[in-house]
Amino acid sequence: MTDLLELGKWSLSQQPFSCLMDTKFEKAEKGDVVLSLDIRDEFKQNYGAVHGGVISYMIDVGLAYAAASEIRDCVTSELKINYLRPAMGEKIVARAKSIHVGSRQVVCECQVFSRDAEEEVLVAIGIGTVNRLGEAGKKSAS
Repeated sequence: MTDLLELGKWSLSQQPFSCLMDTKFEKAEKGDVVLSLDIRDEFKQNYGAVHGGVISYMIDVGLAYAAASEIRDCVTSELKINYLRPAMGEKIVARAKSIHVGSRQVVCECQVFSRDAEEEVLVAIGIGTVNRLGEAGKKSAS
């Protein structure tokens, strides 16, 4: 499996939480990924907007996959989120890009949009650091 999109889809299918969320890959290229999920009632808070934890999850996954396309096995070590407006609509779309690639870590940015039939609205921006897993980290993660 050398195609990044197919590899990303396979990887998501191995993560029980991502399966629960029903996260989808829309695009995967080196340092550039797009993921989405359909907004379900279970994802909403009491005011009807998507819960911030769902947005945070999409940013975390976007950052990790953008970085993984550069350095393979890795985990998020830090992230910061700016929530800009409530996420409403039918779908959440996360677009993540690598900003700086080092030998052991990658800094990435992820923009999250809510989408409906007529428009796409920027709802959050996240930036984070993703670190390569060493052999000890790979063993403890399995």
